[in-house]
Amino acid sequence: MNRIQSHLKVHYVNSKKSFVIFWSIMFAISIIGILITLYSRSKGFKGTITINHMPAVVIFGAISGLVSYNETLPYMLNMGITRKSFILGFIAYNIVLSLVLSILFVLLTLWETLAYNLLGFTSQQIGHIFTGVEGVFSRAWLCFIITLAATVIFTLIASIYYKKGMMFLFGIGALIMLIMFIPGVAAAVFRVLEYIVLYLIGDKGYPIKTFYSMVFFLACYLIIYPLTRTSQVKR
Repeated sequence: MNRIQSHLKVHYVNSKKSFVIFWSIMFAISIIGILITLYSRSKGFKGTITINHMPAVVIFGAISGLVSYNETLPYMLNMGITRKSFILGFIAYNIVLSLVLSILFVLLTLWETLAYNLLGFTSQQIGHIFTGVEGVFSRAWLCFIITLAATVIFTLIASIYYKKGMMFLFGIGALIMLIMFIPGVAAAVFRVLEYIVLYLIGDKGYPIKTFYSMVFFLACYLIIYPLTRTSQVKR
């Protein structure tokens, strides 16, 4: 446990600056959004204004996973940390990062909900604000599992990049693009993806969806681990 805590501390120190900058920008955007909404109402705008910070939070989590892997892996290996220990610590980092981001996302949305309610707006006028306790939990949980999935995908990309280099990633991307240009392939792929997504997030409850999310998370790490084990130490 102490070893995991020390790993988390390294990741915290590595990402603290970007974390503060990102959430400062998010809060500033929130303030500007409220001011724009007030101005729009003063000009007679009657439509619905939708606010949704989740995509930005998910993207930040994904990029944080990618950057942190590439920056902390060589540092920690040079410090004598084993690759297995690094992976266990990074799994904990992915989970803690996704959890913290989802909590901060909910707090930001709660602040906006309170502000808009005090200013006299309703949920019909402002989309994506909370309307009850269940909505808070549902949004927090959704943000967590999506961020976790995005983070582990970009960690996988980072492990491939660290092991194989940028040209290998470009080669994979070019191959995928060529395959997608084959008539009928793109449509078939999207139909399969649509079926999988609808099957996984259909009418199933929170436990089942969380289970699927964790299975995907662990499946990605089954690929990340051997890539990390065979990666050379970069000084």
